[in-house]
Amino acid sequence: MKTKILKIIFLTLMISLTIWGRGNRMENNQRIIAVSDLAGLPDPVKRFMEYSQVVGTPHIQKARIKQTGFFKMGPDKPWAPFTAKQEYDIPSASFVWKVDLKMAPFIHVKGSDRLENGMGNMRIKLFGLIPVVNEKGPEMDQGAMTRYLSETIWFPQSFLDSHITWEAIDSLSAKGTLTIDDKSVDGTFHFDEMGRFTQFTCDRYYVKGDEKLFLPWSTPVYGYTKQGGLQLATKGKAVWDHPSGEFTYIDVEVTEVEYE
Repeated sequence: MKTKILKIIFLTLMISLTIWGRGNRMENNQRIIAVSDLAGLPDPVKRFMEYSQVVGTPHIQKARIKQTGFFKMGPDKPWAPFTAKQEYDIPSASFVWKVDLKMAPFIHVKGSDRLENGMGNMRIKLFGLIPVVNEKGPEMDQGAMTRYLSETIWFPQSFLDSHITWEAIDSLSAKGTLTIDDKSVDGTFHFDEMGRFTQFTCDRYYVKGDEKLFLPWSTPVYGYTKQGGLQLATKGKAVWDHPSGEFTYIDVEVTEVEYE
């Protein structure tokens, strides 16, 4: 009889702990962004957050996007169509981007670009099997961190993350700084009077084989749609101010966004 009673008590306790745990996780996941959360942001960033309709939505842990567009492997290379998937982890400020480029009929190149623990790594494989690029090092770390910072416009909930700090520049721009452990990168976010993001500008490492240059880099935007419940910039380009001339290497459209 005592054994039966102990089993019932134990089972009841386990059920209660499970329900409490689920409720606690739900409460954390459903923590809502309020107007007061924007109080410390520079005015143009605050206006962007309001335009994006972030207020009233939950804080997130992850963002996943799908992309399509065209990519150039070099200034003298032809445009190649691509599709890509990317996942961001906000608490660790990391991402993994996986891309499939169609270089020619029946010739596909699969690649990945990633940021983990403040370290960047780009890999490209012909047919997804034969390695042709495996870049890593301090320049790739800086580049990957800069990429993450610039792409937070697709998950603007992260503008409130502790990895990112803000400094006002003027009524239409602000400096954002991303810090991971002892590494930091920064860039300027530009907005229009409505609060729409227009471009990100900074100096970033251009790495191609033995060529490693610290160059002006920008991401002009030309299209906006509602994705993942938010108003986002979903069409844009990335441009190097290369010594040989301006080099636009990607023309991208974000076709799907989801948050967790």
